[in-house]
Amino acid sequence: MDRSLKDLQERAKCVKLNIGDIVVDCVTNDIGILVRRRHHIDIIEDEVYFWDVKWINKTKTHPTLSNLEEESLIMSIAIGTIEWHSVEGESIEL
Repeated sequence: MDRSLKDLQERAKCVKLNIGDIVVDCVTNDIGILVRRRHHIDIIEDEVYFWDVKWINKTKTHPTLSNLEEESLIMSIAIGTIEWHSVEGESIEL
């Protein structure tokens, strides 16, 4: 297995998301707060989890709510496109 892929997988394993964690989109600089984890049964994937994220954007007057699939969010954190600040004090080294 490619060394960089293995490193990415190891970083992803260290991400333990919690309600109240703060995430920052490094592209848009939007700040999000994880407000709820939802379980979803999928015919193909079997079990999938989503996070409801309340986003704060400097250009908008009201926060927006979106949902992100958990594995995609974790991979974005491992890659570094999303910065993660855990309420539990956990972090990963990039």
